[in-house]
Amino acid sequence: MANDIGVSILNSMGANTFDVNTISKTLAEADVSARRNILENNETKYNSQLTGYDTLGLAFDGFMSQISTLTDIANFQKKTVISSDSSVIDATVTGSPNNGSYQVEVQSLATSHTLASQTEFASTSSVVGEGTLTFNVGGAVTNIAIDATNNTLSGIQQAVNDAGIGVNATVVNVGTGYKLMFSSAQSGAGNTIDVSITGDTDGNDTDAAGLSRLATANMDETVAAQDATVVVNGLTITNSGNTIDGVIEGISLNLKSSDIGSTKTIEIQNDTADLSQAVQDFVDLYNALDEIFNNLGSSETDEEDETMGSLNGDSVLREVKYQIRNAMIESIPGLTGSVQSLADIGIKSELDGTLSLDTSMLDSAIANNPEAVGKLFSASATATDNQVTYMGSTDETLEGTFNLTVNTAASQAQIAGASIGVGGDITIDGTNNVLKVAVDGNTTLDLQLTQGTYTRADLAKEMARVINNDSTVAGAGAKVAVEYDDATQTYTMTSNKYGSASSLELVSGSFLTSGVSGLGVTAQTTGTDVQGFLENTDGTLYTFVGQGQDVTINSILDGSPKGLELKIEGTTTGARGTVEFNRGYADRLGMLFDDMMDEDTGIIGNRMSNVQDRLDDVEEQKVKVDERYDALELKYRIQFGALQTLLSEMESTRQSLAAMLTSTNNSDN
Repeated sequence: MANDIGVSILNSMGANTFDVNTISKTLAEADVSARRNILENNETKYNSQLTGYDTLGLAFDGFMSQISTLTDIANFQKKTVISSDSSVIDATVTGSPNNGSYQVEVQSLATSHTLASQTEFASTSSVVGEGTLTFNVGGAVTNIAIDATNNTLSGIQQAVNDAGIGVNATVVNVGTGYKLMFSSAQSGAGNTIDVSITGDTDGNDTDAAGLSRLATANMDETVAAQDATVVVNGLTITNSGNTIDGVIEGISLNLKSSDIGSTKTIEIQNDTADLSQAVQDFVDLYNALDEIFNNLGSSETDEEDETMGSLNGDSVLREVKYQIRNAMIESIPGLTGSVQSLADIGIKSELDGTLSLDTSMLDSAIANNPEAVGKLFSASATATDNQVTYMGSTDETLEGTFNLTVNTAASQAQIAGASIGVGGDITIDGTNNVLKVAVDGNTTLDLQLTQGTYTRADLAKEMARVINNDSTVAGAGAKVAVEYDDATQTYTMTSNKYGSASSLELVSGSFLTSGVSGLGVTAQTTGTDVQGFLENTDGTLYTFVGQGQDVTINSILDGSPKGLELKIEGTTTGARGTVEFNRGYADRLGMLFDDMMDEDTGIIGNRMSNVQDRLDDVEEQKVKVDERYDALELKYRIQFGALQTLLSEMESTRQSLAAMLTSTNNSDN
C-alpha cells in the first residue's frame, strides 16, 4: 500500500510542480483506508446476519399461516349434515350435535297469511279513504292513522311498512288495475292478519267503499296461514316457520318442499375433509424448516442466494433448532385414550431430525376420534364436568390444571305466577285477552290472545306464541317459554337469555289484571351471571364474573389462566371438578416462534435488535471516517499548496539568479 501511495505521489510531481489534489486525496485515503475496510466488512457481516434472521422470521410466519387449521380445536369438532334429498330438506349445524341418522318426512311447509283487496284501483295514486286501520297480527294490535297525507294506495302501503308491525304491504299490478296486498312477515297458523276499520270518513266502517275496502271481510285470502308439519323418527312436530331448531340438538332443519309419504335421511357426521391434508402440511413444513436451517448455516455461499451461509457458525441458529426440536419432544399432559402422542397418529422423528408420516395411521385416527387428534396440535381445555365447555384462549393463557368452583350459577329471568287453584279449562274473551310484557328490555305492542277456551297447558303455548311473534321481541332475537305446572297450579314465564342482560316485566293488560293466569302486573325479574373462581395448584384464586354462562378469565396475576374462555352451564354450585388447559404442538410452535421474535426478550428478536444497533454504530463510524478524510484532505491541500508556492518562489529566485549569472558572464567576455 505504501508503495502504491509513493507511486501516486511521484506520478503527480513534475520537475518543478506537483498535483496537490491527487497527493492530498492519496495521503488522506491512506490514513483512513484500513478503518474504512474494517467498517465495510462489518457492515456486510451485519447485513448478512439480519438477512438470515429475517429469513427465519418469514419462515415462521409462513409456517403458522399454512397450518392455521391445526391451531383451532374447533376445526376438529366440526360436524357436517348430509341430506338424502336437499330439494325437500337440508340442515345446518348450529351447535355441537352428536353423530346420528334421522328419518324425516316433510308433510307441509309453513306459509305466511296473505290478504289482497277485492277492489281494483286505477293507479297507485288512487285515493282509498281515511280513518284508522287496526291490524291484529297474531295477537299484536296496532292502529295506523290514514289521513289526507297518506290516503292513496301507495301512501297506505308506505304507512303500513313504516309501522313495523310484522306486515308487508305491496301494491300489485294485476293487469286490469292495482290491488293492495298484506302479508304477515312471519309464517305460521298463529300469525294471521285481521284488519278492521274505525272512523271511515264515508260513515260506514264495514261496507265495500272508502277505507273499509281494506277490512278483512272485503279482502281475499290468497294464502292461508299454515304451520309446517314434519315427522322426525316417528315424532310429529309442527312449527310456525320452515326453519326448525331444537328437534335435533345442535341442528337447524331447513324445510324446502313437502313430500308426503316420502321419508328423507338426515345424516350427521364428523367433518374431517381438510384435516389429513393439514397434518401432512405440518410435517412437510416442519421438514422445510430444517432445510432452511441447513441453508442459513451452510459453510458455502451463493451469489444468487444471499441467505446461504448468512448464519454460518451463529450460536443463535443452533439454539433455535434445539428449542424447536425440544418443543416437539415434550409430551402433552392430560391426554387419554388411543391418541396421546404424535406417534399414535403416524408421525415419527427420523435420525436426521425430520418427520415422517404414516398416512394410513393418520386417516384411521382422524376417522375414529378427530377431537383427540386436534388436542395434539391445538390449544384446548378438558373439564371433568361435562357442563363446562372450553371456548377459547389467548397467547397469555398459561398451561395448567385448575379447580373450578361456582358460587352463583347463571340463570334466566323468570316470573312464577301465583297458584290459580284446582280447576278446568280457561276461557279467554274480550274481557281478559290483552297482554303487554317486556322481554330483555324489549316491550311488546298490546297483544291479544286468541279468544276461546284453552286447557291450561294450551294457554301457556298461546301466551308464548303471541309474545314471541311480537315484532319488537322477535326483531331483537328475544324469546320466552311459558309452562304450566300441574303440581303447583302455576304458570312460569322464562326468557331464553342467561345473565344480567336477561329480564322480564309484566307491563299491563286485562289478561294480567284478571288473575286467570296468576301472573301479576309489573312483576319483574332479572337473570344472574355465573360467578366463581379457578384455583391453581399453589392455592392462588382467579375469580370471575361471567356474562350469562360465558366466562373469560381476566386475572392480572402471574401464572394465571388469563384469557381462558369457558361456558359454564347447569345450576350446580360449589366444586365443579377441574379444568386442564394444554397447548398442542402446532400451538406451542406458534408461541415459541412469537417468543423467539420478541424484540426485547426473544433469542432472534433481541439479536436482531443488537445487530441493528451495531449497524447503526457502523454508519456513525463511517460518517466519522468520512469527516476525518475530508479534514485530512483539506490539511494536505493547505500544506502542499504552501509547499508548492514556496517551490515556485524558489524556482523564480533560481531563474533570476541564473539570469544574473548569465548577464555577468557576458559582461566579462
